[in-house]
Amino acid sequence: MKFSIITSTNETERTIKNFDVVEKEINNCKDKEDFVILNNDPAISNSIYLQTMLSGKNQYTLEIRFEYENDFSQYGIEEVTKNDCLEIFKHYFEGRLPDLNEWEDITKYVRQHYYNTEIGLNQETVHPSYYDYFKADFYYSISDFYTPFGNDAGFDAMIEAEKFLKSEDSNNFYLIQLIDEINIENYDYDEKRDYENLHFLVHDHNAIVAIGFTNLKVNGFIMEDVKEKTLSSLRFLNQVQNHENYQIMIEDLNKIEAETYGE
Repeated sequence: MKFSIITSTNETERTIKNFDVVEKEINNCKDKEDFVILNNDPAISNSIYLQTMLSGKNQYTLEIRFEYENDFSQYGIEEVTKNDCLEIFKHYFEGRLPDLNEWEDITKYVRQHYYNTEIGLNQETVHPSYYDYFKADFYYSISDFYTPFGNDAGFDAMIEAEKFLKSEDSNNFYLIQLIDEINIENYDYDEKRDYENLHFLVHDHNAIVAIGFTNLKVNGFIMEDVKEKTLSSLRFLNQVQNHENYQIMIEDLNKIEAETYGE
């Protein structure tokens, strides 16, 4: 059995031979959200890694991942003491899985949700958190112009953003790269400056909105810089088109606490 470790202080994967290294790294978790990931090859009864994160004083959150031929499952447990955490990791290092009876099946929350042309968009084909945030029917339209994915620019941007998220280089976070490539210089509409190019600007801002909502639809979260640009584009679109949908989107998106890099 080959084991390797990744930690919040050293994200370079390192091969390890002794459990002492794992114990040391778990003991080194001092700040909230410090983590340790123990990868293994071959899988232990389909499990490919066990990870823990410090969630409070002497409190750890653990997750375990199972991968199958065309699917996966993931389980988590919270409020685990350090002693219990160490024991679970030691057993795992010895090739023994934890008893998952008290663990929660979190598969639906970590699964990524990509557009399926045969199924379309609905509550069942988006991340559960997306539906928690966005209840209005128009969020699931691919034909209503005043929606994230219902115009040509928005739909095309969703498909491109999903291709990016599927790529090995995406790290599932850096959608801001796609937004920056659109090269929006100003997010405030100025009639003298922008009137002649308004059609193209609306197209570009629709694309940015779709990228932001794709982050939410696929992953269930939105990065802080992506959220800021998405809101700015929504305000631009509302300024030039004054549609109720934009106002609802702005209100709903403002309620979401965005994530920052490193969280």
